[in-house]
Amino acid sequence: MQISELAKKSGLPIGTIRFYEKKGLLDSALIERKSNNYRDYSEVSLERLTLIQQAKRLGFTLKEIQKWIKDLESDRLSVDQKQSILNQKLKEIDERIEQLKTIKVYLSAKLERLYN
Repeated sequence: MQISELAKKSGLPIGTIRFYEKKGLLDSALIERKSNNYRDYSEVSLERLTLIQQAKRLGFTLKEIQKWIKDLESDRLSVDQKQSILNQKLKEIDERIEQLKTIKVYLSAKLERLYN
């Protein structure tokens, strides 16, 4: 698919997609060059963009996301090492969920006090 279609499907501006490509978050293995020099993005590119968006919403930085993607897709890591990375990310997500719950309780209490 062309970048305009990828942008439409992902909900991201074309400039953001190009930025992610420049930063290596969308690597060349996910993009094929056509004879007219247009980029042809695969469905995996769309999945990658979805992953990036979700990780950003959880508070991960682009640098963290990039390292995570590269580590998981590399052949230099064993399955055990990849599982360890994923388990660590799940742990980080659980910690962030707990932090959000704490903030929610605090804000709810503040709101309650405003009505009393």
